[in-house]
Amino acid sequence: MTDSLSDIIARCDFLELTDSASLYPHNPGTGLALLQINTPKCQATLALNGAQLMRFTPTGGDELLWVSPQCNFSEGASLRGGIPLCLPWFGPHPSDSNQPNHGIARTQPWDLLAAHIDEQGRARLKLGLQHQADAQFAHDFNAELTLTLGDTPTLELALTNNSQSAFNASWVMHTYFAVSDISQVRIEGLDGREYADKVAGGARFTQSGPVTFAGEVDRVYEDIQLPVTIDDHNRRLQVAGDACPSVVTWNTGAELAAKVDDIGPGNHTGYVCVERGACLNDTWQVAAGETRRAQMSITLG
Repeated sequence: MTDSLSDIIARCDFLELTDSASLYPHNPGTGLALLQINTPKCQATLALNGAQLMRFTPTGGDELLWVSPQCNFSEGASLRGGIPLCLPWFGPHPSDSNQPNHGIARTQPWDLLAAHIDEQGRARLKLGLQHQADAQFAHDFNAELTLTLGDTPTLELALTNNSQSAFNASWVMHTYFAVSDISQVRIEGLDGREYADKVAGGARFTQSGPVTFAGEVDRVYEDIQLPVTIDDHNRRLQVAGDACPSVVTWNTGAELAAKVDDIGPGNHTGYVCVERGACLNDTWQVAAGETRRAQMSITLG
């Protein structure tokens, strides 16, 4: 029998159940339950809605993630900030424009399956989502997301096809990094690589030098095996992926931010999205009964 959320929290003194009204009192929405994680190594906040890491602060360090001041904390909402998991499709649905962008996993309640402190003093939390074939996605699947939260965070995805036929799954860990000023941010490690420019309707270009942000940027790079680096003045972050060949770089820019309700005018300056996953030509084909795994890690320096 699977332990209940309250059972797991009761035996894990590093977990505390709270809510969005307490932690984000000025944000809109009807409210969501949130988990606080407090260890000697870090403090973090997790939304069971979407299995979404909302905050991560290493002890003695700066906040890693950005949450929009307009993020709507409501049941079934897509939460603007932290690390949403876009699954089992990224961007528009491949064949049905009536389906929501970025899949269904980020708006569903996930179950907390297990939590403990490992031998290195890191909090490890495993969450699960069971999907039964429906009009949104016509295959049964099980997704598990394991978060390892120490001095830095690591997220591991396991996707199992429980149906009788193969399916395609595109996905990304859509990380919103907190930055001092988007106009000063540089993304290194993609020089010379081809990308699909979503701002230009999917046209293909070749990256020259670091990625910079003078306006809206929305690019997908494929078959990237090495880490990429966020250079933000006095902080550098490496975003690495194991079986995460796609890299997405995104910021709305000022004009689009003002039109997006859950970002808002001027709020684009505080974040940059650098995402790892598998989309476009990197999309996974998952055979019947198969489990595929991937991992994203974020390190300082």
